[in-house]
Amino acid sequence: MSQPNKVMLCVKGGDPAAAKAAKELESALKSQGIEAIQVADNANEIPATILRSCRLAVVIGGDGTFLSLVRRMEQKNITPVMGVNLGSLGFITDTSREQMVAAVLAALAGHFKAEKKPLLTIELKHPNGKTDVATVFNDVCLSKGAGTALLKFEILLDGELLSHVKADGYLVATPTGSTAYSLSAGGPLLHPQLEGLVLIPICAHSLSARPIVIPLHQRVEIKTIELKETAYLVCDGQVSFEVKDGDELLVQVSKQHLQLLRPPQSGWSEALRSKLKMA
Repeated sequence: MSQPNKVMLCVKGGDPAAAKAAKELESALKSQGIEAIQVADNANEIPATILRSCRLAVVIGGDGTFLSLVRRMEQKNITPVMGVNLGSLGFITDTSREQMVAAVLAALAGHFKAEKKPLLTIELKHPNGKTDVATVFNDVCLSKGAGTALLKFEILLDGELLSHVKADGYLVATPTGSTAYSLSAGGPLLHPQLEGLVLIPICAHSLSARPIVIPLHQRVEIKTIELKETAYLVCDGQVSFEVKDGDELLVQVSKQHLQLLRPPQSGWSEALRSKLKMA
C-alpha cells in the first residue's frame, strides 16, 4: 500500500500570523507534490479515515491549539503530530516559526523522532448511572465554582485510600502536563521519560496535603464528599463537566497514546532553560 501524500494543518483561528504561516507552508508542500488539508480550529471531531490519509499533522498556533486538535482526533495514535509555536511558552509546540518549513520537510523525510506520549481516560460517574467520558493529554482538574466553599475529596489509588483532602480543587497531570497548570499550582516538573502522574491539591486547607508522584498505571479515584454546590471537572483546560454530590471521578492511563514529533536536537533541559529562564 502506498504511503499517504497529504499533511494535515490545524491553524489557530482568527490569527493573521498563523494564517500567513499556513499559506507559506502549503506552498512549500505543494512544491514537493504534497497536498495540505486544513482542519478548522473548532469542536468538530476528525474521523479516523482522514487521519489515516495524512502522513503527519502540523499545528500552527500555541499549546491551546495543539490540545484542541488532540481532543478532536477520533483515534489519537494514528497520525504523528508536530507543533509550530506562535504563542508564548509553547512546551508542546516547540518548533519556531522561522524553522517551520525546514522542520516539516525534515519530519516528512523521517529525520524527526516520534515520542510516545501517554494519554489519560477520564470517567465522571453520576449516581443516576450516567457517565461522562473524556481523553486528556495534559491534565484534569476538579475545582470549585465562584463563591463555593472548600471542596472535600476522598482520594484512592487502585482502590486503596490515600487521603482525605479539603482544597479549592484537585489536579491530576501527565509528565507532559507537569509544565502546564501543574507547574502553576506548585507541582514538580516530571522528565518526559518518567512514567508517572502528578497529584496536586490546589490551595489545600492543610500543610500536610502535598503534591505527590505515583506510577503512571495506577488508577486514581476521587470522590466528592458533602458537596453542597456545583463544582467543575475541566479537561486540558478546554472541556468541562458539572460535578455534584455523589459523583465519582476515575482517572487511568489510556490504551491509546499520541505520537509527538520533535526535532532530533530538542532537549528537555534546554527547553526548561529557555522557556522558564532556568540559568
